[in-house]
Amino acid sequence: MKMNSVFLLIPLFILFSVARADVKQPPRRGFFGVERPIPLHSKPMVDNCTEHYFEQEMDHFAPSPGTFKQRYFINDDSYSPGGPMFFYLGNEADVTLYVNATGLMWENAPAFGALVVFAEHRYYGESQLFPDDPTSDLAYLSTEQAMMDYVVLIDSLKKQYDFSPTSAVIGFGGSYGGMLASWARLKYPHVWDGAIAGSAPIVSFESMSPAVDPNFYAEGVTYDVTAAAGAAEWCEPNLRKAFAGQALSALDPAAVRDGLGLCPGDGTPPEDVGQAAANWLNEALSYMSMGNFPYPSTYILNGDGYLPAFPVRVACGFLAEDYTADGDERRWLEGLRGFAGVYYNYTGDLECNELSAPVNPESEIVNTLWNYQYCSQIFQVFGQSESPNDMFWDAPWDGDAAASNCEETQGVYPDRDHFALSYGSPSDWSRSGSNIVWSQGEYDPWRGGGAQGPLPAP
Repeated sequence: MKMNSVFLLIPLFILFSVARADVKQPPRRGFFGVERPIPLHSKPMVDNCTEHYFEQEMDHFAPSPGTFKQRYFINDDSYSPGGPMFFYLGNEADVTLYVNATGLMWENAPAFGALVVFAEHRYYGESQLFPDDPTSDLAYLSTEQAMMDYVVLIDSLKKQYDFSPTSAVIGFGGSYGGMLASWARLKYPHVWDGAIAGSAPIVSFESMSPAVDPNFYAEGVTYDVTAAAGAAEWCEPNLRKAFAGQALSALDPAAVRDGLGLCPGDGTPPEDVGQAAANWLNEALSYMSMGNFPYPSTYILNGDGYLPAFPVRVACGFLAEDYTADGDERRWLEGLRGFAGVYYNYTGDLECNELSAPVNPESEIVNTLWNYQYCSQIFQVFGQSESPNDMFWDAPWDGDAAASNCEETQGVYPDRDHFALSYGSPSDWSRSGSNIVWSQGEYDPWRGGGAQGPLPAP
């Protein structure tokens, strides 16, 4: 697998369900993998750790209404006094998924005599502020609160392990976790001596200098279904027919329902079936693209099951023939059903499909939390425009429309300049930042939103 660095990090994706196809918001992210993954038959790495809970303030920046228990995992098998702390800044999922997948930390800990720590992000996994109803009050769900959790935990661990002032703490993270690791190094350089951030789309915000191409994600997904990325030759044209061609909306809704195997109880109105089916297909493609690893993986499914190695290539096997001509609609629809089924029917048990159903319950609550985080803070640009490198329908980035949609659906209006003002832009980091490694994998559709190549001169 061709890569830009020694490890591969690919994030997750969530497509907001919106009434209009031209108002969309960027997807969820997470995952940190390696070029030499832990084989499936290996003992889960979480079994090599001890599980702990640390009492954190619900609010670090104002009088706190209470505390909660933050979960973290430690492995000190390789630790020797004077060695560093390898600290994973957990992102939007159960932290055990990162414990089992972040091979870079495990592979390098013995050589450095490192203490290995994986900390869970507040509101995710077992680190619940409101255990009885995790999404009932999201007021304390922010990047700043999460980073301060990590600062306080590191301070406690340094005392517990009698760290010397010269012992380094290196932050690790993937995707959103990589963004947190980067921001932590920039904001708290006295806490983190360095950061390794894989697939961290840290420049994918408005007001960044230089500005990012808002179509980068759509172009990255398009690349993954081409022959250049190892997919079947006709996969991209068959999908382009569904997306840019909007052929699903042109067909009889009954034919679409039948061809895609929709359940009798699927309540999508007939006039919306075509666009809803395109969004359903797009969601499956996006998740598989971000999980396009060269080995079976459970991460994309939140630990509930496995996607196959190179799932995009497997899915494209159902679209390996030319179904773009008129008259091939039945075979084309059946190919689309098989393509999406690699993701939605990962158990092999689904007898029919529902366009609005989540892939599993574990993903549903994560989606709810991430949607709020996107709208409250992590307001990334996300556009698309049909071109040879973009197979999707025209939907240019419209920040005003996306912000209004956030206010309507989440009850919050994004602070659109937050990250550029709080942490700077690439043009600032060459003079204000240091000891941060950013990497992107070739098949990672988020790579275009990350820091690539030399930073601009200040």
